[in-house]
Amino acid sequence: MVHPIRFRPQTGIFFSTAALLALSVLMVFSTTAISAEEHLGRATAFLNKHVLQILLGLVLCAVTSQIPIRYFLRAAFPLLCFSIFALLLTLVPGIGATAGGASRWLIFGPIRFQPGEIAKLSIALYMASYIGRHHDEMYLFRKGVVVPLSVVLLLAALLLKQPDFGSTSIILIVVFVQLVTAARVLHLVGVGIGSLTMLGALILTSPYRLKRFETFLDPFHDASSSGYQLVQSLIAVGSGGIFGEGLGAGKQKLYYLPAAHTDFIFAVIAEELGFIGAALVVLLFVCFAWSGISLARKLSSSAELCALAVGLTALVVVPAFLNMAVVLGLLPTKGLVLPLVAYGGTAMVVNLAVVGILFSLARESQDL
Repeated sequence: MVHPIRFRPQTGIFFSTAALLALSVLMVFSTTAISAEEHLGRATAFLNKHVLQILLGLVLCAVTSQIPIRYFLRAAFPLLCFSIFALLLTLVPGIGATAGGASRWLIFGPIRFQPGEIAKLSIALYMASYIGRHHDEMYLFRKGVVVPLSVVLLLAALLLKQPDFGSTSIILIVVFVQLVTAARVLHLVGVGIGSLTMLGALILTSPYRLKRFETFLDPFHDASSSGYQLVQSLIAVGSGGIFGEGLGAGKQKLYYLPAAHTDFIFAVIAEELGFIGAALVVLLFVCFAWSGISLARKLSSSAELCALAVGLTALVVVPAFLNMAVVLGLLPTKGLVLPLVAYGGTAMVVNLAVVGILFSLARESQDL
């Protein structure tokens, strides 16, 4: 008797993560080798640091995958408090490190990290824990909307002071999808409208964000200044064609496209690996999303575990698709990196920790 092959969510998560990390090593080297050679004397300077960050993330992934989920849920509130404290520290002159006009980093000796990345993980854990404690009351407007939104607004206010509009958007989306798994949709329609109204107000009342939005609408109007980055990104994507220029043969990374190894690495992928390479990246994130949703369905008998699976999956998938949309000119620039692919220490380590927790959830689902 032939038994049908059963899809295991952890297999999809493992495969997509491994493939994205392999691509990450190739593309970070491709985008940084020339500048590293010219400025640091070693073509592998950035690559070496990036590989160390991946290895650290993989160690954390292995550790978190072996920790029972109940310990993460118990640690959710302390981690949230730590995130709030760390975000406050970024605003203190002399403690928070500033780059590109934003104070998003803390530096302690050789350690440099971005509290906003930890805040995203902490809010996903906290909301899952909250849903588990108040599942029978989530249909109430106060329990299902007011209390969660109050916590989110506190984090959003601290992130916007940095400013970090991208992380704020991700937190709003992640919490929204978590609440969808536990509350009545009619309540959440109001939350969604309110969130969109708030984001719109933030854009209109900030000259910096309004300028970004105007640039998004017509980047070629000021192609040498405010629209320069998006125009160069579109040139990179368009010049890749179907099969690309070849790995390492891209031209836009040669000081034309800013942040080629971070925010706009997807543009270099499209240029060097073409439509096929870019489509493969999209499919890998779709695979990750499908695996995460499948895991959430297996955990549907537990409100908090289901909400956690959805939230953690969204932490990886949402910024991925937002980043790719920005690179393609479908959304205004937000300062988001491509998860599991782009150069970025804190984001890489935290995202691999998220993968580890998803593995722990997958093991938990086998006991339900």
